[in-house]
Amino acid sequence: MSLETGEHLPVLVRRETGMPLTLPARWVMRKRRLEVSYNTISNDLYGLADLFDWGRSHFSEDLEQFLSEGGQLSPSYLDSLLVFVRERRYEKDGEMVYRTVQTAAHRIASIQQFLAWAADPFGRGRRSEGDIVSPEELQAYRSRLKATFEPLRKAQGKSTRPDPLTQEQDELLEGILSPIGLREGDVSFGRFPAKNPFQPSTRLRNWLLYALLRHHGLRRGEALKVKVGDVDTAGNPKVRIRRRPNDPDDSRAPAPRVKGMESEVLLNRTLAHGIKAYMTNFRLSGHRCKGTTYLLTTRRGTPLSTSYATRIFRILRRRHPILNGVTPHALRHTWAEEMASYLFEEKGNSEEVISLLREAGRWKPGSTMPQHYVQNAIRFETNKIIRQRQNRFDD
Repeated sequence: MSLETGEHLPVLVRRETGMPLTLPARWVMRKRRLEVSYNTISNDLYGLADLFDWGRSHFSEDLEQFLSEGGQLSPSYLDSLLVFVRERRYEKDGEMVYRTVQTAAHRIASIQQFLAWAADPFGRGRRSEGDIVSPEELQAYRSRLKATFEPLRKAQGKSTRPDPLTQEQDELLEGILSPIGLREGDVSFGRFPAKNPFQPSTRLRNWLLYALLRHHGLRRGEALKVKVGDVDTAGNPKVRIRRRPNDPDDSRAPAPRVKGMESEVLLNRTLAHGIKAYMTNFRLSGHRCKGTTYLLTTRRGTPLSTSYATRIFRILRRRHPILNGVTPHALRHTWAEEMASYLFEEKGNSEEVISLLREAGRWKPGSTMPQHYVQNAIRFETNKIIRQRQNRFDD
């Protein structure tokens, strides 16, 4: 559905009437749209489709009404739902096949979150003064959901993360994309290496995108969502990360999404000067589309899209096979690995490092990603100490 603000949100509709289900729509509006991206919400609703399909054969009354009134599924119902989700089949190449365990695990994870939310009257919007659940009862229900669904949820496995850049890949990208004189401190933002594969009018923009991801840890969507007014190049240079899920000025389809928390990211002065040069001398040249407020644009003056940003790295991979597997997100992972090692060397306290890294990377409070990077940093430091110790025996 499209809101008056310009924000687009997926909805779950009844197959017979095409009308949206109220409770899932409320869940999306009140909770999920503030936490996750559009694609995650869409995947969540596929899980809820399983839930309400199951409910049609197990409830004489409407399952949505039952949940809206604070109804809680009994253990036998939860077991039945688990079997339904796991054993659901679909047609593939003319045959009916069972869905994979991983797909079923993702569906059941969305269902568990939704049922826990629906059971809390203050979360879903209380209908009456009598619609109250004690904290103990609510916690007991959430524990029941977890105990029932956890065995299948474990089948989700860990998400596949792109590998950070190797040293060779890192040095090659820096050498190709950076303006001449960057390392010597006498940088010229209009001159780039001859091996840079892009048009002269886009080279500075592409370096800015690269530097924001690789050296400042922005996600691709965060970089593409930056507006001119979000950048402060004077004093202490910084860029403000804003979510803007409902920006009517964003005509891109699909629009880039800001996945993490809103925050300010400090910029090094070289990048700040580069952004200023881009806005002054490059961004506006050939600017045929008036009014766009987004920082990174195409040569036609339209906001840079997600697919266009991905294409930049596809061109680099095609020109240099050594960059195989390098994506925009791999740059952020490289930044996170580097930042975790630096913080660990400075602080030495893993809990403090996790908190600092979570803040720097704009991860949500419950995210375990910072812990992953800190564990890698601890492993690296441990191996370094072991090597130093072994070298003493070799001398």
